[in-house]
Amino acid sequence: MSEGEKVKRQFLSFFVSCLLVMAAAGSASAAGFALYEWSARGNALGGTLVGRADDPSAVAFNPAGLTQLEGTQVALGATFAHPVCEVETPASGGVTTSKSDNHIFAIPQFYLTHRINDRWAAGIGEFSRFGLGFKYHDDWPGAFNVFEATIKSASLNPNIAYKVTDRLSVAVGVEYVYVDLDIKKRLPAKGPDDKLLPPSMSPTSALTADGDGTALTAGIHYRLDNWRFGFGYHSQAKIDASGDTTLSGTHSPKDGDYHTTGSVILPDMLNFGIAWYPAKNLSVEVGAIQTRWSTYTDLDLDIDGQGHIPQPKNYDDVWRYNLGVEYGITDNWDLRASYCFDEAPENAQYVDYMIPADDRHLIGVGTGCSFGSWTLDLAYTYIKAEKVTYKKANGVPGILDGTSKNGVTHLGAVTLGYTF
Repeated sequence: MSEGEKVKRQFLSFFVSCLLVMAAAGSASAAGFALYEWSARGNALGGTLVGRADDPSAVAFNPAGLTQLEGTQVALGATFAHPVCEVETPASGGVTTSKSDNHIFAIPQFYLTHRINDRWAAGIGEFSRFGLGFKYHDDWPGAFNVFEATIKSASLNPNIAYKVTDRLSVAVGVEYVYVDLDIKKRLPAKGPDDKLLPPSMSPTSALTADGDGTALTAGIHYRLDNWRFGFGYHSQAKIDASGDTTLSGTHSPKDGDYHTTGSVILPDMLNFGIAWYPAKNLSVEVGAIQTRWSTYTDLDLDIDGQGHIPQPKNYDDVWRYNLGVEYGITDNWDLRASYCFDEAPENAQYVDYMIPADDRHLIGVGTGCSFGSWTLDLAYTYIKAEKVTYKKANGVPGILDGTSKNGVTHLGAVTLGYTF
């Protein structure tokens, strides 16, 4: 066996092991709970890899770009998210400020692409399109709405791409989406004096459920001399989930596990990008992503012995606008920077503490280098979220008058690639 074949076998063996781990990982805070962090280079460029679509993460951004890649390529990486936020709620004589707990969430990615011949290419990727993670102290004033929420997802997405002409390529694929959900909150209960107990003494409801569904993907890529035009699509996915709701606590009326079911339609995403290459070592791309959150109308649950629990959401369709610049200092060293504006889909009438953020501003920077058959990409993104105003009068259970503030997320990302 040649040295190259040994490296290839070792890399593929490592990939299979990592994929099994990744299938149950990945969460962070996002506008809504959509994720667009699909590679370190993509993070640094604000997701402007729809027109470029020239590395293995094209599987996620725009699979039609796979016809631009040579040989067999592998990329493995992760984004590490550290979200923090404060929520102000009324207190006797003033306000109480509650801060989210310190946690870091991992969002892994893996891509494998292969150039079949001059016309055909294929690729498969594992990444996360949805996820969130937030945790407050279990006795904070808003605990009757939620004190811990985690949504983890993993998409497995094979694609096939075809070069129609030297300028035009198209692609189609199928996406398997797995979702895992954990939500914890306190339940209102009265003590012996018939007064409402504080959160610290109230029973806990812990929902744990998972489910899966399928979606379709597609891409179009068109090349001109100094221009690239791209379109990528992920269809909506209906997730049928089941699990258990566990009630516990000294004052819980019915301790135990209760089988729980529910379904949700996760939104489709339309990615657009136009890339301009004014020089060999410089590219600029502008783009937009429409996430059609209007499919997310509710998160209703059916709990054995408890009945149907309605939870209206009524999200709005939103846009994310991005600009990314890449400059090659040398043939094997690039610098990158980006800005994104990300609209929030939450309906003000149904806003809750699971996502204490409104519209977001993202500033990304990064670098990438190549050495032989290897590539290494690093990125950092600073996310500033605008405040949310909460109104108790809206009637969402557990919501108090107040505002969120100082919503910031730090993202660090790394991707390692190899070309066989």
